[in-house]
Amino acid sequence: MGKLTVLSYGCGQDSWAILQKIAYDAEFRNKYVDDQFMVIMADTADEHPQTYKHLIYTKQFCKKHGITFVFLTNNMGYHSKAWPGLRERYRMSNCIGSKAFPKTCTDNLKIKVIYRYIEHFLSLNYDVSHGRKKGIKEFAERYGKIRMLIGFAKGEEGRVASDDSCPVWMQKSIDRSYPLIDIGYDRSACQKYTIATNNPVPIPSNCMLCPWMNKAELLYLRRFHPSDYNEWTELEQNKINSNLHMGDKNLGVWGKKLLPEILKEAEQEFGYWSDEELIQYKMSHGHCIKSKY
Repeated sequence: MGKLTVLSYGCGQDSWAILQKIAYDAEFRNKYVDDQFMVIMADTADEHPQTYKHLIYTKQFCKKHGITFVFLTNNMGYHSKAWPGLRERYRMSNCIGSKAFPKTCTDNLKIKVIYRYIEHFLSLNYDVSHGRKKGIKEFAERYGKIRMLIGFAKGEEGRVASDDSCPVWMQKSIDRSYPLIDIGYDRSACQKYTIATNNPVPIPSNCMLCPWMNKAELLYLRRFHPSDYNEWTELEQNKINSNLHMGDKNLGVWGKKLLPEILKEAEQEFGYWSDEELIQYKMSHGHCIKSKY
C-alpha cells in the first residue's frame, strides 16, 4: 500500500477513454497511475438511461482488468441530506438549476461525495483520521498527494481550476491531473479510440435536467424522454410559484423565459432535424462546460 490514484469517473466518453487507456496502454498507465488505483463514480440520481446501462458495462470491464470500481449511491451515506440527488434537491427545496445562477450541482453531487468516500476509505485502510479532510491531509503527508485523474478533453482547458481557487486542504493533498489534455485527445479522438478498442461509445455524461444544456439538447430531451421534460417543467413551475415575492428575480432554467417557451424556440430552430440527427448531435456534445475542477 502506498500512493493512491483515483479516476473521477462520469461514465461518459472522456473518462471512459482514460479508463480504457489505463487498462490497455502500459506506457499511459505507468505515467498516470501510482501504487494503488481505483475508479469512483458518484450518482447524481439523474443520469441518462444509456449512462446507467454503460455503468453495468464499466463494472464488468473493471472486474475483467482487476480494477477497483466504486459507485456511490445516495443510500451509502456520502451524499449530503440537502443533496441526495438532483431532482430530489429541486423537490425538497422548491428550487431549480438555472443558467442565471452559480453552478453548484457538480460540487455537491459529485466532487464532495467522492472526497467523503476517499476519506472514509483512507481511515479504514491507512489508519488516518476521519472528518473535515484530516484523513486526506494525513495520508498526503505520509504517502504523497493523491493523484486525481479528471476527464477534461483537449479544448476544455478553460475548465481547469487554478490551484489558488481550490481549498487549502486540496492544494496540499490532491494532485489534479488531466491526461486527455496532456495527450491531445478531444471528444472526437476519445470516440475514435473507443471504437478502435471494440468497446461501446457511451452517451456524453451529464444530468438529464442539466440547466446548461442548449436548445438542441432540450429538444432531444423532449422528443426522446418526454416524461422527464414534463417533470422538469413542473419542477420549474413549482419554483416560480414558491418565489413570487422575488418579482423579476424569480427566474427559471433559462432565466425569465420558462421551459415551454424555450422549447417552442427549439422547435422552430431544430424541429426539422430527424431523430437520427438529434441523436448524432447529442452523442457529440457535452454541455457541462461551466464546471471547473
